[in-house]
Amino acid sequence: MGQGRILNSGARVFGALVCAVLGLISLGWIIHDLDKSDEASHLWWTWAGLPFRATGGIFGSSLLDLSLLLVYAVVGVTALRSPAAAGALGTVAVVTVAVRLPSLWNLNSDWLQGVPGDLKTRANASAWAQVVLAGLLLAVVAAARRPADLAAPPGQPVPAADRPPGRPAPGAAVVCALFLGAIGAVIAAWQIYWAQERGWEIYKYLLTGKHTLPTLLSAPVAWTAWAVVALCLAGAAAALARAPLARPLGMVAAALVTATGTSEASLYIKLDYVDHLSDLPTVGVLSVLTGFFEAIAGLIALFALARRGVPEGAAGAGGFGSTPAYGGGYGSGGYGGGGYAPPPPATPPLVSPPSVTPPPPPSAPPPPPPGW
Repeated sequence: MGQGRILNSGARVFGALVCAVLGLISLGWIIHDLDKSDEASHLWWTWAGLPFRATGGIFGSSLLDLSLLLVYAVVGVTALRSPAAAGALGTVAVVTVAVRLPSLWNLNSDWLQGVPGDLKTRANASAWAQVVLAGLLLAVVAAARRPADLAAPPGQPVPAADRPPGRPAPGAAVVCALFLGAIGAVIAAWQIYWAQERGWEIYKYLLTGKHTLPTLLSAPVAWTAWAVVALCLAGAAAALARAPLARPLGMVAAALVTATGTSEASLYIKLDYVDHLSDLPTVGVLSVLTGFFEAIAGLIALFALARRGVPEGAAGAGGFGSTPAYGGGYGSGGYGGGGYAPPPPATPPLVSPPSVTPPPPPSAPPPPPPGW
């Protein structure tokens, strides 16, 4: 299947620093908005689609800031010792450029009136900084990749960061492909429906953001939706191919979808749509169901990919039902901790074997490894 490619140590450190700066920018806007809101819940409901006005102006952050803040934190920490750092940092860079690019034209548009000049200037500077840093990160990731180093001194295992990135286990790949593909198809279907229902004259504003932004740094609704569709379908395709990129790409997509679905579901509960589901029109019922589906399906895909990857060269070993928790992935036993490092090898470590006579074969073959 070919040797995987990893990042050199300098690119890892640079990627971690960029993630830290990107995360601090988002965190700064969230703290600013919490300070300007009458109640902390007002900021959450504004993110979810029920606008509240900030004290003295408009909120700056959006739900994407919270979602990306968590992604930046996890990827920045794990990139230092993860064999999948290239895929994770590259995915983060692409997503950041995609969701921040509309701010570059919206914050400089004539239609954006009534915003204090200093607030607008800071938002513009933040958007430019994130786009430039993400673009630079993407260029560094593309240029700093090298073949994985499987050589190690005799008697020592290969460092985790020098191993090829693991592939998703067969069962996890199927689960991820099904749920991410379904999410992408559902969101795309809704966008096609709204484009036909509202007509291009209105839908184009949902794509560009003109007159439709609830906060300064919000990305246009339809623009974000199509970006998520592309991300989910790319993650599903990578999972079907069991490509090493499938795990970081799929986990970022699943995290964003889970956050969006959770905010939508919480809004429908607050507005009593769930309690009066039978009274809603068909479109309303489907909207409520879609919000809950996104939250649940995204979480399932996230947990499916949060299993340890199959090391390069292991022929389908360690299916979804048999692998231990994701200690070598985004986190130790979950999405938020350790790193992308592969699991402790069940087979002998990838080191040069000592030149000694091999022991005689056992009297009975060992039991086969568990399958999915």
